[in-house]
Amino acid sequence: MIAGIMEQGAKATVRLPDFNAQSMAISKDEVRHIAKLARLEFTEAEEEVLSDDMSRILDYMDMLNELDTSEVEPMTHVLDLAHVVRADSVEKRIRREDALKNAPDTDGEYFRVPKVIG
Repeated sequence: MIAGIMEQGAKATVRLPDFNAQSMAISKDEVRHIAKLARLEFTEAEEEVLSDDMSRILDYMDMLNELDTSEVEPMTHVLDLAHVVRADSVEKRIRREDALKNAPDTDGEYFRVPKVIG
């Protein structure tokens, strides 16, 4: 059983991991690499904070990995939702002329938009 979860009757409380004893430290170089991939820029101070935060997140995830989930049924969503997407059915299509009549610019067949890629 996970050290951070203590059962109390039908309820369970979660004790957060000791964030001062990090086992999965994320270096500032790794933070910079992730930031580069995400096209983000951070100051040295922000990199330090992010390094600590990411390390704590990984430590917490590692703690959660200790849970016995063998009897938990897999799910696709945390809430028990019914299928909320409409049925895929054939409907009357809008005519091209009707679709283009309110467009700010067309070439007669297609919408014309400003070029966004060099």
